[in-house]
Amino acid sequence: MARLVLGLGVSHTPQMSMPSELWASYARHDRKNPNLVYHRRRWEYDDLVAERAADGIAERIGEEAFAGLHARAQTAVATLAETLARVAPDVVVVVGDDHHELFSADSMPTFAVYWGDTVQAIPPEKLWFPEVATAAWALYGDKPETYPCHAGLGEHLIRHLNGSGFDVAQVRAQPPGESIGHTVVLVRNRIMDRAAEPLPVVPLLLNTYFEPNRPTPARCWALGKAVAAAIEAYPEDLRVAVVASGGLSHFVVDEEIDRAVLAAMKDRDEEAIAGLSGEDFVSGTSEAMGWLTVGGACAALDMEVVDYIPAYRTEAGTGCGMAMVRWTR
Repeated sequence: MARLVLGLGVSHTPQMSMPSELWASYARHDRKNPNLVYHRRRWEYDDLVAERAADGIAERIGEEAFAGLHARAQTAVATLAETLARVAPDVVVVVGDDHHELFSADSMPTFAVYWGDTVQAIPPEKLWFPEVATAAWALYGDKPETYPCHAGLGEHLIRHLNGSGFDVAQVRAQPPGESIGHTVVLVRNRIMDRAAEPLPVVPLLLNTYFEPNRPTPARCWALGKAVAAAIEAYPEDLRVAVVASGGLSHFVVDEEIDRAVLAAMKDRDEEAIAGLSGEDFVSGTSEAMGWLTVGGACAALDMEVVDYIPAYRTEAGTGCGMAMVRWTR
């Protein structure tokens, strides 16, 4: 029988993988970002600066602060990579959102499992910001790469989850020329050993961003519990890790939401999770729902917050709540 032996959670913001000297330059683009959501409303950049003037953010940004936050992120990511190497699972279930790589606005399932034999990671020809190019090695890779998948476990998850009341879409092939998203690619490039062949993966994709069929936080926790049950029911002798990729809060850092999610998962507080509102999990912050899925799957394991880094980059509070977490036996 298969065993769930490890859970990990890691942010996949470009900010984490670009040099800290570029954070200020990268932050310039926040002024034109139409997705600055904070306290359940969208903001113009200057209005958000005024709204958060009393939060003391100005004292937490700058070249020296950026360098310290960046160094903390690298240390925490290295800890996760060391943990994955030490535990050495046979397969990794990667949980996160699809950014219109496999799916489009015309067809976007709430939950989907990819169960092809392989999946392709293809670096894009053009990146939207020049600063992101310096993080492309982590988000997309330096060259096309083929990752092995565990089709048997993928099919088993689909059947078991559908039998458990979750309507999970099944995907066996990528659209021609399309890469798997950086949700999966970053796990390969930052958590797995780049000098070795990639571990087999099973992408479990959630529609966290796009209305009208986003799941609720509580539904994602329940999905995770069903994923754990499915893994334990798989008849082969496999050691399985599950990894949440993405989040936490962005494009505006919201420490209250981030800490609430981390505390609820650590305490296995299903009442608190049931009280989380989907209205707070929008824009990039919605990726925290993938963490709740992994948290539900790992509820029988012990959770450790390796680091939580509110990585502000402007006085408006834009940036990313970067987190690195592991669940172990």
